Amino acid sequence: MARRLSISAKFFLTHLVIAGVALFIAGAVGFFLVRSLVMADADENLLARAHIVAETFRPLLADPSPKRERIAREGDRLGKEIGARITVVLPDGSVVADSAIGEAGLPGMENHAHHPEIRDALTGTTGVSLRRSITVREEQRYAAIPIAIGGTIVGAARASVPAATLTRRLWQITWIIWGTGLFALLMILAGAAFMARRVTGPLAEMQAAAREMGAGNLARRVQIRTGDELEEMANAMNRMASHLADTIGQLDAGKARLETLLANLDDGVIVVAADRSIRMMNREAGKILDASETMGVGRPYPEVIRHPRALAFIDGWIKGEEPKPRDVSIVTRQESRTVRCSGTTVRYPGESNADVLLTLRDVTEERRLSQVKSDFVSNASHELRTPLTNIRGYLEAIQDAVREGAAPESSFVDVALGNALRMERLIDDLLELSRAESGAVPLEKEETSLSPFLARVADQHRPSAKQAGKTLEVEAGDGAFRADLRKLALALSNLVDNALKYGKEGGRVTLSGRIEGDACLFEVADDGPGISPEHLPRIFERFYRVDKGRSRVLGGTGLGLSITKHIVESHGGTIRVESRIGVGTRFILRLPAA
Repeated sequence: MARRLSISAKFFLTHLVIAGVALFIAGAVGFFLVRSLVMADADENLLARAHIVAETFRPLLADPSPKRERIAREGDRLGKEIGARITVVLPDGSVVADSAIGEAGLPGMENHAHHPEIRDALTGTTGVSLRRSITVREEQRYAAIPIAIGGTIVGAARASVPAATLTRRLWQITWIIWGTGLFALLMILAGAAFMARRVTGPLAEMQAAAREMGAGNLARRVQIRTGDELEEMANAMNRMASHLADTIGQLDAGKARLETLLANLDDGVIVVAADRSIRMMNREAGKILDASETMGVGRPYPEVIRHPRALAFIDGWIKGEEPKPRDVSIVTRQESRTVRCSGTTVRYPGESNADVLLTLRDVTEERRLSQVKSDFVSNASHELRTPLTNIRGYLEAIQDAVREGAAPESSFVDVALGNALRMERLIDDLLELSRAESGAVPLEKEETSLSPFLARVADQHRPSAKQAGKTLEVEAGDGAFRADLRKLALALSNLVDNALKYGKEGGRVTLSGRIEGDACLFEVADDGPGISPEHLPRIFERFYRVDKGRSRVLGGTGLGLSITKHIVESHGGTIRVESRIGVGTRFILRLPAA
């Protein structure tokens, strides 16, 4: 019969294995952690030295014709002073200072433009690399930063340290970690040996089982077959653990269902406890308030919710005022939201204190659409009322002339007809804008070349350009593109028409197009008076006019740019405007070429 190990020996060996594996894992993790910390510390030191180099050499590189001899000598001096290899590289990759080579060895150094850290620095970012140096023939850690003057990069400053130095430092710390771990292992084993002599088998088993159960491992069972009260106690512990496991499993399942439900609600939900701490906050509430739903739990709600109007609403509930639901404005780092806040008091059985359940609904889009609808109705009514009033006035004047037997003024009919035509254009533009916004009419894309397409668009406006005494030029590049030609022609026509209307007397309007990679760019430019900066963010709004009086005189509806924007976006493109007062305005359309 094989000899069994004693409980003391089992206890000792168990601690030996567990402690050994744990310390080995901790040592391994510590090694990689220390390695990353050593490298991070080295990179930080190198970048600090590179900043010193950049600040030192920036005045010397500000000269259009820098004196290389002086820069090289300064590099030798500074390298000795800060105790590290430093290098200064010009934008073309030539080295003008290197403390490891010295002034005499600079002519023989290779071009550094293709070194990864220098390449990153010359593009305006911080460059860090670990590689073998061709110059000093050993592996080194490099860090480089750009040297910029007035937004222009005039060179790169680099600092480096031998990798062997970092390796020595790493192994020194590693030996300390492993030595400490070994000492800890010996201490653990000594303590386990001491305790193993004093602990009896059944009691140790029940103690270990009870400890694991208390830590949450309810699957643990006590295995004792002594035939006495200890065995009965062990069986009672097993029954208790089984009952607790079933109860906690049910509670966990219910909690998981509730958390899933709350996490996927479209409304934000926050539960504030009586002690003013946040008991629960779902993902939507964190999104609305720009806060973390996990980091906020357990903290006082004023530390998590940093929005005065929302805090005022919550304060009212905490004080027992029970305010009615209200809309509050919440400004986050990304945007401003309008949130509808409502609340209710939650009381739990057997507790005197009550929690406050708050719900937050983001109504920003709802309010925006309501405002857009209101503005649209108001603007459309105003735009239609003006020509209708004019038509009615002139028709009444014609009616009075007919009643009096006098011939009506022919100009009255012309004015009435002009206002009717203006209403017709406005209604046509409204219909076109409605179709563009709804996307109900699919795009009928065709492939065509740039030159004939732009020529057709320009030919539509040449009579009006000639009548206005202005020059309309077309600059078409090579290549073809695919688009809904009718809609795109309408978009460009709106821009050309505006340029001809609002450009300066005897000025020039340019319609151009070209292919750039996988995109097609169209531009409409004029040399007119330009648009003030305060108007630029709003010029694509419906019915928005920079010069309202002049726009109506020229027959504009205020919808052309809005229609153009929707047509461009329906093609998956973008439109932007550049304008300078007294110089002119340029609209740039960027569409996918295919």
